[in-house]
Amino acid sequence: MLFDALTRDELAHIVDLQLALLEQRLAVRRISIDVTDAARTWLAETGYDPAYGARPLRRLVQSAIGDPLARLLISGEVADGGSVTVDLGEGGLVLTR
Repeated sequence: MLFDALTRDELAHIVDLQLALLEQRLAVRRISIDVTDAARTWLAETGYDPAYGARPLRRLVQSAIGDPLARLLISGEVADGGSVTVDLGEGGLVLTR
């Protein structure tokens, strides 16, 4: 079955939904994330595949934000109640405290 290609607005909405799910998981530890517009655009463009739609986006959010954030938590660089900014760097997304 073929579906119509997703619009930019639809992709942006899906990015917002995936980030909201991540924020819900972080709320238990009172950790907030601020994702810049550039990072959101990168997620939408990189996480979209014409053959699979936005399905790869969930994995991308986990690998580009969730996994690096987990490493920051384990190392103690980010503590409960902290905040993290996600921005677009030269090689992809960059997380800063």
